[in-house]
Amino acid sequence: MYHQKILSLFLSSVVVLSALCASVHGQNKTSEDARVARLAGLAKVWGTVKYFHPYLASREIDWDRALIETIQKVNVAKTPQDYQTALNQMLAVLNDKSTRAVLVADTNLRAPAPSVTSKPVRMENGFLIIDAAQIAQAVTENMSALNGFVADINKSFQTAKGVIIDARGTKKAAEIEAYHFDNFIRQTLPTMLDKTVVLGTTRYRMHNGYATQTGAGYNSYYSAIVNSAPKTIAGRSKTKTPPLAFIINEHSPAFADVLSGMQSAGLALIVQEGGAPAVETFTISLPDGVKVEMRTTELVNPDGAINLQPDVAVAKGATEVALKALQENRIAQRPLRDTAPLTTKTTEKDEPYADMLFPNVEYRLLTLFRYWSVINYFFPYKHLIGDSWNTVLTRYIPKFEANKDVTDYQLTVRELVTEMRDSHGFVRNANAAAEKLGSFFPPVISGYLEGQSVITKVLDDKLPVKVGDVIMSIDGEPVEKKRELLARYTAASTEQWLMRSVNGRLLFGPKDSVVKVKLRGASGEVRDVELTRSLSFAADPKLANIFERTTPVMQVLPSGFGYVDLDRLQVGEVDKMFETIKGTPAVILDMRGYPNGTAWSIAPRLTDKGNVVAALFSRPLLEATSLADEELAESPNYSFSQRLPDGSGDRYRGKVVVLINEDAISQAEHSCMMFEAATDVTFIGTPTAGANGDITYMVLPGNLHVSFSGHDVRHADGRQLQRVGIQPTIKVTPTIRGLIAGRDEILDEAVRFLQKKGSE
Repeated sequence: MYHQKILSLFLSSVVVLSALCASVHGQNKTSEDARVARLAGLAKVWGTVKYFHPYLASREIDWDRALIETIQKVNVAKTPQDYQTALNQMLAVLNDKSTRAVLVADTNLRAPAPSVTSKPVRMENGFLIIDAAQIAQAVTENMSALNGFVADINKSFQTAKGVIIDARGTKKAAEIEAYHFDNFIRQTLPTMLDKTVVLGTTRYRMHNGYATQTGAGYNSYYSAIVNSAPKTIAGRSKTKTPPLAFIINEHSPAFADVLSGMQSAGLALIVQEGGAPAVETFTISLPDGVKVEMRTTELVNPDGAINLQPDVAVAKGATEVALKALQENRIAQRPLRDTAPLTTKTTEKDEPYADMLFPNVEYRLLTLFRYWSVINYFFPYKHLIGDSWNTVLTRYIPKFEANKDVTDYQLTVRELVTEMRDSHGFVRNANAAAEKLGSFFPPVISGYLEGQSVITKVLDDKLPVKVGDVIMSIDGEPVEKKRELLARYTAASTEQWLMRSVNGRLLFGPKDSVVKVKLRGASGEVRDVELTRSLSFAADPKLANIFERTTPVMQVLPSGFGYVDLDRLQVGEVDKMFETIKGTPAVILDMRGYPNGTAWSIAPRLTDKGNVVAALFSRPLLEATSLADEELAESPNYSFSQRLPDGSGDRYRGKVVVLINEDAISQAEHSCMMFEAATDVTFIGTPTAGANGDITYMVLPGNLHVSFSGHDVRHADGRQLQRVGIQPTIKVTPTIRGLIAGRDEILDEAVRFLQKKGSE
């Protein structure tokens, strides 16, 4: 009995302790999730400001450094106030009071409704005072009230020594109130002015695609500062413009362009009471009930100065100050401002931090934040990524933080790049990762047929390996494990490109190392072989030639049909090609590889039609003014139709067949679209890689260069190509048996197809 009580007490203690541990673990997990979520929010703020805040295009601000110094502050934040403070410390380097982090609860506070204590139009000490904000409110409620206010103003103006326009509000004006305010101002001022006034204007940032950050890539993507053309107010008064003053505060409706023009023309004073009026901002919602309001434009005054600068700033009593300033003729006494041209950055190139082979944790997070921001805003196929994109930041923050060395870091970058699912997603200069995954291979080539990893070429006849051998295991592990590992670090638009890339690298490893391979032969026998990794494409570029076909580049086949290998045909050989196939009833264009820019010369000679659309292009056209609260608005794209060039030479009138497979990517797929636009094409083979669009490059810490498709390219009829590929009209999947026999099954089918067509 005694022992049972002791056992019972012991078990109870274990249960309580387990529950306590579980509770602590749950709290720690919740705390860690909150930390990661705050860092993800920081990334979004940093990236949005980087590409859309006007100051970063015209002022020398080390925005990377601002992020690096903020990461640790966000890491230790425990409360919403801590998070808000950390964000504001980063934003402070902008020196822009309009860009700040606030708590949502604070923004919900509203000033009390205005109490009308004086008439909207009145005379004081011989000066006409117009309460424009109060008039806008009244007109919002009753449109017919406007005529009465205008009549009162016209009557009083005749005897006024000067005019004060009071634009102070007690809360942010509703959209309809702001409209009536703006309408009233722009209709009232012309009656007071005796000349035309040029108004201030705004400038903002825009991006037409993503400007490449290296010497490579497509060079027509660019970023710019857009300065909108200024408007004017044409004065209609036949008498001299009276002294004018405007009173503003933080709740004044937006009419900075008018204030700027009047002030720069020397016709008005600006008296600011309390805070400055709000500017155009974009709101970014973050965890912990925090949001960031970011400036999207800046005012350019007609005299060259930047942003609105009041003549007088007071805490209160603005009306009395304005009256006194006009009585003392302060307009004439105001000194001219410095109008020296604003210096702008000479470049928007990102720093690659080439000396940081293994960046510290803050710079590794900079890598993630920079990559995420570029793809989030500039990748034209982002809409194809799917829901996984929403979790990239929170999934990869812990991964980058956990990196132990340069190899870990570079592998994480390679894994990150797979998230956009673009076969143009290559990572260059990641030498440590390449060494880890292997850059040397034995004298055999592997590929993917019938859903299996297969030896497709043997470069040394003395090896105990045969073409068609199926790879079952590598160094004691099932081949599926090796495929899975390589797929983790291989960016691919489609499964066919992924399998092509992964299976081509199965046997790679360190130089002169021995790989143990279990093979299954054609007759089913299983054997183990050892192969030495002695070859490298980097060490011997000539090895790339082993993939080239050895048949003539252009010929007339025994069947009487023309044949052209577009993988090897050069632009200077196009005329010879057409002369070779002249008079043939059909031509087979072999596009199983990468062409040399020949489609622009070939396609026009396949049609009699003119002005033929070959493909549709579009790329992001991002403007800061297109940003809408809470999310990036559906912004326009820069789009155009690519047409076939004019052809030179005789038209080829035979049937056209194009051979395709997963080796065809980018320009190869584009060539296929040009051919199909020109004539009726029959595609035979397997789907192509599914990645097209002139590439561009970003740079990441450690001097890593990452490429991606910069254009969304579609078929002439609007069909999607990316992530789909050119689809065969007749699908022919090569077999292991055909490989062993040395047959080109896709070419054979093309000949059979054309022979059948010819006999019909």
